Amino acid sequence: MPPKRNQKSNRIEEDEQASDASAWPSSPSNLDGYATSEHSSVIGTASRFLRGFFRTKFASQERVFVALDVAMVKGTDLSKPLKATCNALQSVLQMVSEYIKKKEHERLVKMLKFHIATVENQLVKLDEDQEIEGSALPFDAAIKESLESYASKLKEIYNFVKSEEIGTGHNSGALEERLQDLNDLFLKYTRVLHSFVASRAEQTRNSLSQVGPALMSNATSIHSSRAEDINVYGVQHRQCLSGTRIKTLDAIRHWENDEDSTDQMFCLLDFAGSGKSTISKHMDLEWDREQKLMARFFFSRDTAETMSTKRFCTVVANKFASRDETFKKTMKEFENQPDYGSLSLEQQFEGLIVDPLKALNRRAILIIDALDECDNDHGQRDRLLEAISTQLSTIPHLRMFVTGRPERDIKQWAMVTLGVRCANFLKLEGNNDDVGRYIKRRLHSWTSNLQAQVYQVVERAEGVFIWARIACDLLCRTADVQAMLSSLSEEVTLDHLYAIALEQSIPKDKHSRRVAVMVLEMILALRRPLSIAEVAQLSPNPEAIEAVVNSLGSILLYKDRDDPIRLIHATLREFLTSATKSGPWFVQLGRGHYFLASGCIDLATRAEQGLGSDIEKDTFKRKEPFDEMIRSIIDHLCSAIRYSWDSWIAHCEESSCKLGLNERIVGFIDTGYEYLLDDSLRAVSDQFITDVVSLCRRNMVSLSESPSLK
Repeated sequence: MPPKRNQKSNRIEEDEQASDASAWPSSPSNLDGYATSEHSSVIGTASRFLRGFFRTKFASQERVFVALDVAMVKGTDLSKPLKATCNALQSVLQMVSEYIKKKEHERLVKMLKFHIATVENQLVKLDEDQEIEGSALPFDAAIKESLESYASKLKEIYNFVKSEEIGTGHNSGALEERLQDLNDLFLKYTRVLHSFVASRAEQTRNSLSQVGPALMSNATSIHSSRAEDINVYGVQHRQCLSGTRIKTLDAIRHWENDEDSTDQMFCLLDFAGSGKSTISKHMDLEWDREQKLMARFFFSRDTAETMSTKRFCTVVANKFASRDETFKKTMKEFENQPDYGSLSLEQQFEGLIVDPLKALNRRAILIIDALDECDNDHGQRDRLLEAISTQLSTIPHLRMFVTGRPERDIKQWAMVTLGVRCANFLKLEGNNDDVGRYIKRRLHSWTSNLQAQVYQVVERAEGVFIWARIACDLLCRTADVQAMLSSLSEEVTLDHLYAIALEQSIPKDKHSRRVAVMVLEMILALRRPLSIAEVAQLSPNPEAIEAVVNSLGSILLYKDRDDPIRLIHATLREFLTSATKSGPWFVQLGRGHYFLASGCIDLATRAEQGLGSDIEKDTFKRKEPFDEMIRSIIDHLCSAIRYSWDSWIAHCEESSCKLGLNERIVGFIDTGYEYLLDDSLRAVSDQFITDVVSLCRRNMVSLSESPSLK
């Protein structure tokens, strides 16, 4: 009789052979059928264990779906039901990915990942909108119905896949049909969401279409009074008034003419509104009249381009080149390098400015105005300062005049850089008498007593010329001078002055103020300054733009409706974009970008559908004679259309209510794609495709929603 050990070995071999013969069932449900009498106890235990294993593993998914049902019933805003839906999607994806891993479920995995990414993107955008609007998006009945249908189908697919895995279902062909239903329901929910967000956003935008009579009447009277004092407006910076800033101007002239001075740079650093850019403009015009080799770059927060150093070297070099052929020749040689477009700021500064200046035996002047308004979020200003400090000593014939606020990094840079002279108005002038001279000039028709009262208030502004300018403007417009003086004297700061200007200029009814804020949101969100006539093309109601801008002539600079609108000072932007400072006048830039994105798309779409052949294509090179008024209208329209094509993508990306733009964008993609098939617009069409791809990468639109591009 063989030993027990050998019997055990034979049995093990038999079991292994049975396993190798694929006798082991594919599903736990068949374990009992497989078992022989000898193995029934072991296999029965294994079956119970595996059933318990799957019940435990799927328990977390079951809990997620219970939470989803509760969120659907109790949710008052969209956020919680949508988060619960996202959790359910992630839970099902985890189940399929970790426990099942069947080839036929690959499409399910891809679809789940796409739906998760889309819902997460929607949640991010809804959170952004809630921060702007101050309230969450309500769980609208139509959204609820579509989301519940989608969640129900998702749970059905979950149960189907789970039952298929543990052996109670075998109809794998039915999965494909269920997946198609799931995707259709998801698209339906998404469209309902987009439509609802768009309808709410459009209700706000359409407020611009309803300009009240109070605002229209107010704007008309103010606009009439502006014509009597037009010299105050229309130019952002002007020369100094005769007899003012004499010591400062003399100090700058002496520094520039002193051949023996080792100070290559003169930094005029002073607080906001003190008149630094006026000095810069004055010297710019003076040196220009003297035909000196000179260039000026003015940094400004008005636009993304003027905040950036991206075009600094090009603008400066072109200005020098326009005055000297030798400089131009050296600059062009550098620009012809194959890798020119990829060079760093430091390399461009050396190749476009430093090296051409070295080739000259001639004094040159570079003015950098409002250096503090150069954006430093990504280190642009730091790189510019480093380039200047590194290269300055290598070009001894260059004199550099710099203005700006005394911000910490600028002050430190000026202190450690050799050959730099720093000054402020108090150091140069010794007093604030120039403000008094300005008041006498502006209020020359007033009695000396009234002038003295004004001066007592204005002198507390401690030399802030911009404060004196706005204060005098408000006093000239008011019907009650004493009341205005009383208001001005309460707090002598620019923020308080801006608040007074807004309060006095806009009627006090709620609707007028709402419209005023919305127009300011559009103006501040513009990528470059546009005129009233141009902005009006992007608004649902042109009258709203003109009414508000005319009302705010004390803080907005423009000559007429054809002149670009600019803020009177950079501090006005700072005031309006700070909720703490501006209070009821707080400007939401995201909302301004939404208005502009909608306006750009609508105008470009109208151009494609009806204006394209008659205006954009033909009038860009038109030869026919036009009546002057018609020509002006067409010029503004064409300019606004160009702006729309150049800027719609940027405004979409910065917009609030992004979900509400989806349908508009998809429609624009379809019409724009067909319109731009014209060979004459090839360059524009290439940019259009690039813009569309950019939106897709940011999950703002899906190509599958556009019949033209999917």
